[in-house]
Amino acid sequence: MQQDIANAKAGLTGDPLLALADAIQWGEVEKHMQADYWQAMFRKGGRVPYDYRAMFRALLLARWFGLSYPKLERALRVRLDFLLFAGFAIGDKMPDASTLNRFKMRLAEGGTLAAMFAEVDRQLGAQGIEVRPTRGALVEAGIVREKASPAKG
Repeated sequence: MQQDIANAKAGLTGDPLLALADAIQWGEVEKHMQADYWQAMFRKGGRVPYDYRAMFRALLLARWFGLSYPKLERALRVRLDFLLFAGFAIGDKMPDASTLNRFKMRLAEGGTLAAMFAEVDRQLGAQGIEVRPTRGALVEAGIVREKASPAKG
């Protein structure tokens, strides 16, 4: 599995998202997250949880690309750069839209999410990098069948 990830990253050399991932000191961001709280919450039972660090990175993608949670869910399944940025493993089950939303709501309680976003922005700003949230960055393409036009001749 690690070799698959290494090969995938090698194929995306120069990708802006992977460059951003390398520019961020994730340990500093995660200090705001109170990891003990999340680890204790996830030990309460039920199915195996998603990595809370990968979930936060997915929320960053939603913020930067202006994605709804259903669109983020899809993007994590089809975009290799999103998958690698977030830190999910290739072939693993991805969180669904409601899981992403619940995670965001829990993280937003008490200002933790805002503090983490601010830390990412601070770090990137210190390096002269600005990520501007966009709207409509990912466009759904539709197939339109048109009537055949008469041959000109």
